[in-house]
Amino acid sequence: MWNKITRNLKKYQSAVLTGMDAHGYLFSVRCVPEMDANSQVLHVQLPPGVQLHPGPASLLCHQHNELLWNLESFLLRGNLMQDGQGWNFQPQQFIPGGPGTGLAAVRSLLDTRRAARRYLQKRHLPRPRVPWDEIVEVKAQALRAR
Repeated sequence: MWNKITRNLKKYQSAVLTGMDAHGYLFSVRCVPEMDANSQVLHVQLPPGVQLHPGPASLLCHQHNELLWNLESFLLRGNLMQDGQGWNFQPQQFIPGGPGTGLAAVRSLLDTRRAARRYLQKRHLPRPRVPWDEIVEVKAQALRAR
């Protein structure tokens, strides 16, 4: 697996690290992972004020053009750990990206939407409401705090 990571990671300028914050919520932050081939971990530096907890995490590397086409990506699942040197991500699973261009990307998106609809219907669940007003307000608060 480490060979796949080494081969693919160098194509990307940054990645998105997702882990749990101090309150148990998912939190994502952009970072630039540095490979440590000897320990087979990725060193990640978190911005000031970001407080993630050690535990399960993921690292998404992706890129696309200005129109969101030509998507290339891969995902690593693993564990986030902290030591005296800082934060380390220990990958446990490499998940290649799906189709990223043209009709294949559209078909993949539609298949995902259909699968989500079937999942909700089977369980008699309503489609979740995205609290856009709350999201916009949190974003505004973060910008004001700068």
